[in-house]
Amino acid sequence: MAGRSRAVDVPEGTRVVLAAGRQAIAPARRIALSRPPRPLVAVLQPVAWRPSRFDLVWAPLHDRGTVPLARAGRLETLTAPSAVTRAERLHGAEAIAAAGFGPGAPRVGVLVGGPSRSHRFGVAEAQEFAARLAALSTAHDASLLVTTSPRTGPAVTAVLRERLAGTAHLLVDLAADAPRLDPSLGYAGILEAADVLIVTTDSFAMLSDAAATGKPVYGWRLPGGRAKFETLYEGLVTHGAMRWFDGSLERWAYEPLDAAGVVADAILSRLPSGLSDGGRGRM
Repeated sequence: MAGRSRAVDVPEGTRVVLAAGRQAIAPARRIALSRPPRPLVAVLQPVAWRPSRFDLVWAPLHDRGTVPLARAGRLETLTAPSAVTRAERLHGAEAIAAAGFGPGAPRVGVLVGGPSRSHRFGVAEAQEFAARLAALSTAHDASLLVTTSPRTGPAVTAVLRERLAGTAHLLVDLAADAPRLDPSLGYAGILEAADVLIVTTDSFAMLSDAAATGKPVYGWRLPGGRAKFETLYEGLVTHGAMRWFDGSLERWAYEPLDAAGVVADAILSRLPSGLSDGGRGRM
């Protein structure tokens, strides 16, 4: 195929190429098939066709059926590598404080997803969720740090804003014309500032980000779902990271699910001796 022969320019001295998403697989494959010396090529995406061409292929546990586990170079984790760094979380927490919101404990972070092909999240679901959040705040004298997501939508956000009006809360609204707080900072900051996290279970990424903190995670189940989500839920509960939200507010400890660290270590272990610099984050 003509597309397979097209060259991909890689800057001289590049040691690692990371490909994320299906559209990145083709150019990553061309790099992997180039003449040595070539960089190590790691793909953060299940690969069904000739995954052995790559040095490393990461996939979430729930996609186990996509590619046989025995294939060389395949790495599996329960959660996805979190794109939110510790530095971003600290910076975001500072931004929340600078925005004038200094809540007392307990601080409950709320990560709100939205409707998808697998889950339903409309006004009716938002009404129930918001009512339970308001009751939690009242019962436990808790402050709520709430962030929407790109899928939340104005109707659900409006319900949250209305029903939480009587509580101590901060709402980071992605759709606001003049947001009080930069949404990306708000999201990262909530992960850091919260003592406990409540996450709607429509988002694999948000659950992964929450579980990476090592903080207690309560899942709010939405109507719908697929088997792969049930695999994730079961794994999070078994690990001790997540419990189902029932109105209680408890603290517990577990080993953070640091999928990003696992992937980084796997890449570093595959670099030629002397090139790994001895630790994460230095590539």
